[in-house]
Amino acid sequence: YVASFSPSGGLQEEVLPDVDYCIALRAYSLCTRRTAHGCRGDLVYHSAVFRIKELFAQHNCSSDGPTSSAKAPSTSKPPVVDVCNYESRVLALGPAAQQKKYGHCGLFGDPHLRTFRDEFQTCRVEGAWPLIHNRYLSVQVTNVPVVEGSSATATNKITVIFKSYHDCTEQKVYQATTEDLPSAFQDGTRSGGKGESLWIVEGSGGLGIRQVKIHARYLGTSIIVRQVGRYLTFAIRMPEDLAEENGGLQLCLHGCPRSEVIKAHVLNRGLIPECLLSCSYVSDSTVSYLLQLNIPDKVISALLITPLLPYNLI
Repeated sequence: YVASFSPSGGLQEEVLPDVDYCIALRAYSLCTRRTAHGCRGDLVYHSAVFRIKELFAQHNCSSDGPTSSAKAPSTSKPPVVDVCNYESRVLALGPAAQQKKYGHCGLFGDPHLRTFRDEFQTCRVEGAWPLIHNRYLSVQVTNVPVVEGSSATATNKITVIFKSYHDCTEQKVYQATTEDLPSAFQDGTRSGGKGESLWIVEGSGGLGIRQVKIHARYLGTSIIVRQVGRYLTFAIRMPEDLAEENGGLQLCLHGCPRSEVIKAHVLNRGLIPECLLSCSYVSDSTVSYLLQLNIPDKVISALLITPLLPYNLI
């Protein structure tokens, strides 16, 4: 309603011609009627409805009639799609595409894996293994035995390759080891592409834990690499349509090979209160609550060690 009378950003002192004024008023009235159920009991809403009736009488407007002016077809160009912004590309595809979901994968501990499909596994996977491998991104981890002769392994090296994508970024490689958690890509840069399509931020994960966040705006993807004690943890948030594009051996997508699985668990999200799903810090009382629900230790470890912002591993 205000916008109808504010072509230059402010209310005009002179009232517009009665015809246009009544059209705008009817449109405003129609809008308020459509929101009646949701606004029931709201004083501002009821004040607006009362004021509309007054304005109808003051300007001699009828409640019957058109609610939009007959205007020539717009010749304005559609909004320009930013190819290097995943959200911009999704918006351009229309409402159906805007319902896209994100998948989360994490590798932590000795080692525990959370797949894009919400499966939790404890695996051996000693040596080098691919977590993700598609046309946008490759992630490989190297795991070593925690104790010689034990099946328990932990990650001591993570390599992330961002493949070249249009003009958004050239190929960039990030590599972390237990001796070195760099805040830059291998070429020494901390960003890539145009308009900050890809960049790195160093931070702290609390309790003195070092972490590096990598944001790939052109993929709608965020990665966190942390150093916890002598080993590394990995977490990623990625659009499902990009994450599930390719097949092949990808631990984040398909889980560990059966011969490598020690124990598996599918997370039942219904067990966990919604308010806990958005927590980036988990208190001792929360841990106690999760234990009462008989949620496995490895799931709780995921909360404590490798949360994603604003999404947790659960």
